[in-house]
Amino acid sequence: MNNATNATAPARSASVIAWGLAPIAWLVVFFVWLGIDPIDRGAAAPFLDALIWVLLILPAPWLLWASWRMPRPRFDTYLAEGGALAIMLVSLYVLVLKYLLSPEPGPGPVPLTVAFLIAAAVFVAAAVPLPGRRIAYGFAALACVILGIGFRMGDEGSLFHLHIGSMTQDEIFATVFLGIPALGAVLEVGRWWIGRTKKR
Repeated sequence: MNNATNATAPARSASVIAWGLAPIAWLVVFFVWLGIDPIDRGAAAPFLDALIWVLLILPAPWLLWASWRMPRPRFDTYLAEGGALAIMLVSLYVLVLKYLLSPEPGPGPVPLTVAFLIAAAVFVAAAVPLPGRRIAYGFAALACVILGIGFRMGDEGSLFHLHIGSMTQDEIFATVFLGIPALGAVLEVGRWWIGRTKKR
């Protein structure tokens, strides 16, 4: 039994290191891509265009893998889950910047709404095997639905507007994008704490 445990220790250490470095690697690749001048891309342009979409889509299967396939409770699983959530947040914000920094008149683009509705579905799917995440992931999904619908509504075509002068000048957007998921996380921790207290 001890030999088996010792044999798996290096694999677990490697898994912890890999999942800990994964978000950093994602950010490095993203900022390298961002730093390449479009004029200098030349023949590599199709590859680089495909690369950014792969990067933006990657957090969805990443989170589902951590939720459905990785064993719990284990530190590398929590690292994988946390990294997926952080990179998904960045990916969604990058999509918002792409479409709404210089928006065309009228409703927000359909692809942006579709992306946020897909993200909501991913959060719901990730919560299915994890009862201890259902409040937090449910609130995250709710935020994605509100944003996805809101991009197609409003007097100026969208309820949410971003401007190049700052990260966001729309408090409503910031409240929904960050506030609702944060509230869900707080309620999840509160539910966990109450349950733990009752068991004592």
